[in-house]
Amino acid sequence: MKKILIATTALVLVAGAASADVTIAGSGYFGMGYDKNGSTATQGKTFLIDRMQLDFKATKTTDSGLTFHGAFRVRSNQDKATGFNGGAVGVTAGGLDVSVGNVTDAYDASGVVYNSEIGICGCGGEVITNAAESSSTGSGHNAVLVTYTMGSLIGRVGYQQANGNGVGNGEASIGLEYTMGSLHLAGGYLSGKPSPAVPVAGDYTGAWLAGEYAIGNSHVGVLVGSNHVSGGADNGTIATLYGNTTFGATTVSAFVSNAQRDLPTETTKTTYGIGASYDLGGGAAMVGHVRTDRTKDTLGDLGVTFKF
Repeated sequence: MKKILIATTALVLVAGAASADVTIAGSGYFGMGYDKNGSTATQGKTFLIDRMQLDFKATKTTDSGLTFHGAFRVRSNQDKATGFNGGAVGVTAGGLDVSVGNVTDAYDASGVVYNSEIGICGCGGEVITNAAESSSTGSGHNAVLVTYTMGSLIGRVGYQQANGNGVGNGEASIGLEYTMGSLHLAGGYLSGKPSPAVPVAGDYTGAWLAGEYAIGNSHVGVLVGSNHVSGGADNGTIATLYGNTTFGATTVSAFVSNAQRDLPTETTKTTYGIGASYDLGGGAAMVGHVRTDRTKDTLGDLGVTFKF
């Protein structure tokens, strides 16, 4: 009888798995990084960089049309051991999606706010300094993100609470995104509380506006973000202008960003950078960039990225 029960249970599990959609995707890179001032006390101006990452995703659609989904990530970097990140689960019904766990806020979920980034590292141009992102290597927040899509309009509402990772004690966010032909617009607002590990910083707020316009094989965009920390230092309003153009297999990107004021550790309000990528086909590319940061440091990288 016990063997029959075990066999029956295994059959049910196999049948259930067969009707689900489970995917594994991956990405990685390797190359050289550069930091004029030296990135750490034990690392020189030039150093090796590499990453290997696997993304596991699964969905299950019920007879009533509800789609349940879950995802988690495995990542290994040159300076960190391989580890799992906190998972996220949720349900989709028509244009409505509710995701819970290690999920991002409304700002980070809007992809247009990261279109100014260049290089392997994806650096430069961010305009909100306190957004509560999801974690690719840690547990992340105990969070919820509600997304509603209606044609070209996307609305998002998120709430993130700290989960022992020293990021914050809670953040609420709201965002809207709209596409009209070649024009892509996004904006929103967030409000959060500081981490107990950073007692000098008070409650923080942020608001952002983003606009991007496509002209043939080129894009030009403007990002503006307003940052405020009660009782603490912040950059005030940050504005970023960026653009990219593609000709053949080559894409060239650049940005310039200006902050309203410097933090105590910063020496300049303006940063800028230029990058390029060459499509090798099959999801691989040669990628490189050089940029400055607000300490007047010069940084860059060069290498190969790939997806599979």
